Amino acid sequence: MANEMPHSSQFTGLTQKVIAYSEAFSALVETAKQRALTDADWAPIEELVDVDAWERQGMFLGPQAETFGWATYKSYISQYGAGTTWEGTLRRVTETPGLVVLELEERNTHGGVMDVSNTVTIYEFNEAGKLRHLDVYIMPLEKR
Repeated sequence: MANEMPHSSQFTGLTQKVIAYSEAFSALVETAKQRALTDADWAPIEELVDVDAWERQGMFLGPQAETFGWATYKSYISQYGAGTTWEGTLRRVTETPGLVVLELEERNTHGGVMDVSNTVTIYEFNEAGKLRHLDVYIMPLEKR
């Protein structure tokens, strides 16, 4: 199954920023497979993010939830992207003032094994429209 995410140009408001963030994330993961990520590689996603206040909560590299800031996230993505293929299918997106809730089926392949999960990510934006917080909820479905 291929990546099934509509292009960010099909959306408006904060939802457009969330989908653009997903596009930038996918590009980073693909670039990390070829070479080490540079500041220039991070520039498109950092245009969307309040890097000083940014925080992510949820599972990432292990089975327990973690809370970390932008510098740790960049390190994790560099590790994750080099050895993982990511695909997503948009299920639902809901926008309220300052928040976007994104529901996906995500497929992460590492070492020949695909982990399929339903995810809900809550994107919280500051008054300037910059992403400042992610809450990530993951429901593992199967391994293929």
